[in-house]
Amino acid sequence: MIKYTLRVRDFAVQAANLTSEPNLTGSAQTPTVDDPRNPTRVTVYTTTGAAAALRIAQRHLNLVHARLAYNNPDSVTRTATDTVYAEARSRAETLTPEQRRDESFHTLHSDDDALRMDALNDVMEELGELDA
Repeated sequence: MIKYTLRVRDFAVQAANLTSEPNLTGSAQTPTVDDPRNPTRVTVYTTTGAAAALRIAQRHLNLVHARLAYNNPDSVTRTATDTVYAEARSRAETLTPEQRRDESFHTLHSDDDALRMDALNDVMEELGELDA
Protein backbone atom coordinates (compact mmCIF):
# COMPACT_ATOMS: atom_id res chain seq x y z
CA MET A 1 0.00 0.00 0.00
CA ILE A 2 1.34 3.42 -1.00
CA LYS A 3 0.31 6.67 0.66
CA TYR A 4 -0.32 9.45 -1.89
CA THR A 5 -0.67 13.11 -0.94
CA LEU A 6 -2.27 15.32 -3.57
CA ARG A 7 -2.77 19.07 -3.72
CA VAL A 8 -6.32 20.42 -3.97
CA ARG A 9 -7.69 23.62 -5.47
CA ASP A 10 -11.40 24.46 -5.30
CA PHE A 11 -12.30 20.85 -4.39
CA ALA A 12 -10.47 19.50 -7.46
CA VAL A 13 -7.38 17.30 -7.31
CA GLN A 14 -4.22 18.66 -8.87
CA ALA A 15 -1.97 16.03 -10.44
CA ALA A 16 1.08 18.28 -10.19
CA ASN A 17 3.29 17.81 -7.14
CA LEU A 18 1.77 14.44 -6.26
CA THR A 19 3.90 12.79 -3.58
CA SER A 20 4.01 9.17 -2.54
CA GLU A 21 5.63 7.18 0.23
CA PRO A 22 5.27 3.73 1.75
CA ASN A 23 2.33 3.51 4.12
CA LEU A 24 3.14 2.87 7.75
CA THR A 25 1.83 -0.48 8.94
CA GLY A 26 -1.27 -0.07 11.05
CA SER A 27 -1.96 3.54 10.07
CA ALA A 28 -5.38 4.69 8.86
CA GLN A 29 -6.10 3.92 5.21
CA THR A 30 -9.24 5.91 4.56
CA PRO A 31 -8.97 9.04 2.40
CA THR A 32 -8.56 12.23 4.42
CA VAL A 33 -8.50 15.96 3.75
CA ASP A 34 -6.64 18.51 5.81
CA ASP A 35 -9.64 20.89 6.09
CA PRO A 36 -13.19 19.84 5.10
CA ARG A 37 -14.28 23.43 4.50
CA ASN A 38 -11.32 24.39 2.32
CA PRO A 39 -9.07 21.42 1.59
CA THR A 40 -5.56 22.04 0.29
CA ARG A 41 -4.32 18.45 0.52
CA VAL A 42 -5.90 15.01 0.34
CA THR A 43 -4.23 11.75 1.34
CA VAL A 44 -5.25 8.42 -0.16
CA TYR A 45 -3.90 4.88 -0.03
CA THR A 46 -3.79 2.47 -2.93
CA THR A 47 -1.74 -0.35 -4.39
CA THR A 48 -2.72 0.45 -7.98
CA GLY A 49 -0.77 3.63 -8.70
CA ALA A 50 -1.07 7.37 -9.14
CA ALA A 51 -4.02 7.30 -11.56
CA ALA A 52 -6.10 5.35 -9.04
CA ALA A 53 -5.00 7.75 -6.29
CA LEU A 54 -6.26 10.69 -8.37
CA ARG A 55 -9.67 9.01 -8.93
CA ILE A 56 -10.01 8.06 -5.25
CA ALA A 57 -9.04 11.55 -4.13
CA GLN A 58 -11.51 13.26 -6.48
CA ARG A 59 -14.33 10.95 -5.41
CA HIS A 60 -13.57 11.69 -1.76
CA LEU A 61 -13.48 15.44 -2.42
CA ASN A 62 -16.86 15.19 -4.16
CA LEU A 63 -18.25 13.48 -1.06
CA VAL A 64 -16.72 16.07 1.29
CA HIS A 65 -18.21 18.86 -0.85
CA ALA A 66 -21.63 17.15 -0.96
CA ARG A 67 -21.68 16.71 2.83
CA LEU A 68 -20.66 20.33 3.32
CA ALA A 69 -23.36 21.53 0.91
CA TYR A 70 -25.96 19.38 2.68
CA ASN A 71 -25.06 20.41 6.23
CA ASN A 72 -24.26 24.05 5.51
CA PRO A 73 -25.93 25.02 2.20
CA ASP A 74 -24.67 28.61 2.15
CA SER A 75 -20.99 27.64 2.52
CA VAL A 76 -20.41 26.38 -1.04
CA THR A 77 -21.95 26.62 -4.49
CA ARG A 78 -24.07 23.53 -5.10
CA THR A 79 -23.09 21.09 -7.83
CA ALA A 80 -24.89 18.20 -9.52
CA THR A 81 -23.03 15.82 -7.21
CA ASP A 82 -24.36 17.73 -4.19
CA THR A 83 -27.90 17.33 -5.50
CA VAL A 84 -27.50 13.56 -5.95
CA TYR A 85 -26.22 13.26 -2.38
CA ALA A 86 -28.97 15.49 -0.92
CA GLU A 87 -31.77 13.61 -2.71
CA ALA A 88 -30.35 10.25 -1.64
CA ARG A 89 -29.94 11.41 1.92
CA SER A 90 -33.48 12.77 2.10
CA ARG A 91 -34.78 9.49 0.69
CA ALA A 92 -32.72 7.43 3.16
CA GLU A 93 -34.13 9.42 6.06
CA THR A 94 -37.68 8.40 5.08
CA LEU A 95 -36.93 4.66 5.01
CA THR A 96 -37.39 2.28 7.91
CA PRO A 97 -34.27 0.78 9.51
CA GLU A 98 -34.96 -2.54 7.78
CA GLN A 99 -35.31 -0.84 4.37
CA ARG A 100 -32.05 1.05 4.93
CA ARG A 101 -30.31 -2.20 5.86
CA ASP A 102 -31.62 -3.91 2.71
CA GLU A 103 -30.50 -1.00 0.53
CA SER A 104 -27.03 -1.08 2.05
CA PHE A 105 -26.43 -4.40 0.27
CA HIS A 106 -27.12 -3.02 -3.24
CA THR A 107 -24.37 -3.16 -5.83
CA LEU A 108 -22.66 0.04 -6.97
CA HIS A 109 -22.61 0.63 -10.72
CA SER A 110 -21.65 4.30 -10.96
CA ASP A 111 -20.21 7.24 -9.05
CA ASP A 112 -23.79 8.39 -8.37
CA ASP A 113 -24.55 4.99 -6.82
CA ALA A 114 -21.50 5.39 -4.61
CA LEU A 115 -22.72 8.84 -3.49
CA ARG A 116 -26.16 7.41 -2.74
CA MET A 117 -24.55 4.67 -0.65
CA ASP A 118 -22.46 7.26 1.20
CA ALA A 119 -25.64 9.22 1.96
CA LEU A 120 -27.33 6.05 3.19
CA ASN A 121 -24.33 5.21 5.38
CA ASP A 122 -24.28 8.75 6.80
CA VAL A 123 -27.94 8.45 7.82
CA MET A 124 -27.44 4.96 9.26
CA GLU A 125 -24.40 6.14 11.22
CA GLU A 126 -26.29 9.11 12.67
CA LEU A 127 -29.12 6.80 13.73
CA GLY A 128 -26.76 4.22 15.24
CA GLU A 129 -27.82 1.51 12.77
CA LEU A 130 -24.35 0.47 11.59
CA ASP A 131 -22.76 -2.60 13.10
CA ALA A 132 -19.63 -1.89 15.08
